[in-house]
Amino acid sequence: MATTLPAQSRTPRYRVDDAEPVVDIRISNIERLFDNRDPAPFRERDLDPSLVVYLRDAAEDLAAAERFRILFWLDQPCGPGEIETAFRAHFEYELDRVDRQRRRERRTGAIALAIAVVAIIVLVSLGELVVRFVAGTVGAGLKEGLVISGWVLMWKPVDVLVYDSITWRRERRILRKLLAAPIETRIGSAPPPTGVPESHD
Repeated sequence: MATTLPAQSRTPRYRVDDAEPVVDIRISNIERLFDNRDPAPFRERDLDPSLVVYLRDAAEDLAAAERFRILFWLDQPCGPGEIETAFRAHFEYELDRVDRQRRRERRTGAIALAIAVVAIIVLVSLGELVVRFVAGTVGAGLKEGLVISGWVLMWKPVDVLVYDSITWRRERRILRKLLAAPIETRIGSAPPPTGVPESHD
């Protein structure tokens, strides 16, 4: 079945091979795949930041595609599965990281929500007391200010529990899309044009 591509991918930015979009990555050798600032052992090293940004952007560009492939073009051969192992280790870690961060945010949001609910009850009660002891527009204004202050306190938990989840879901979808992509390696030059960045030291 033919893959439907998003409008922005109908450009030379990504090749289409066998009705499937291909993200071409050009690197001279496998060491260029990694972040040279990272002192971790080989298979645990982070990928080059510019490469990660490009891959994330590609996954977002091709979000409407049923599937896409990632093809690494090298000047020098590497061991079987080395690139795929490093690629999947990096993005599996990233997926786990965003999930852990979201769990922490949810706990923080739940605590903030509990505090805000208690604060609203207290402030609304104070507002009722104020209008009893302070007559006229001054009392009404103070009451209104207390009520508004209570609802302002609700913004942070609502932001964390509701709106931040939109960003989390989008990021998670991009990472899962990358992890689902088949990884291939070839020796030689990538077919032009691809708009693919070369990793830099």
